[in-house]
Amino acid sequence: MATARADGERRSSGDQGAIAVTVTLFADLRRFLPPGVDGPHRRRVPVGSTVGDLLAAIGIPADADLTVGLNGELADRDAPLSDGAEVMLLSPMEGG
Repeated sequence: MATARADGERRSSGDQGAIAVTVTLFADLRRFLPPGVDGPHRRRVPVGSTVGDLLAAIGIPADADLTVGLNGELADRDAPLSDGAEVMLLSPMEGG
């Protein structure tokens, strides 16, 4: 699946201290997609970043109630990111 390049991804010689992750936003979290992007997209964050750092870079409030998938596993906000990681962000579902 192709991914769009977002504002958070820049290719330059000054990017050597950064990693690229693919972010997929679901449901109402899609409102945090960069303009013109409609699906998974790549973001660059500094080496050593956590899921929480990524959420802040995207603009998602620290107190937002969401579920994080990191490389196919549930993850906390303090989980470290690695280059090429796949991050899925989902809002909690209600009902039954």
